[in-house]
Amino acid sequence: MVERLADIEIVKDGDIYQARITLPSGDVVTVENEDFEEILEQIANDIQERYGS
Repeated sequence: MVERLADIEIVKDGDIYQARITLPSGDVVTVENEDFEEILEQIANDIQERYGS
């Protein structure tokens, strides 16, 4: 069975990357960073903390 963990939208505003993580509960988490790789790491860490075993 497939379970949706989050919808993720990443945008760039000037030098800042912004990611909006929308959870199935409707909660929205926003993270910002100037480094693209670091924002991906922040997203991965957030999802891991919520759903990791």
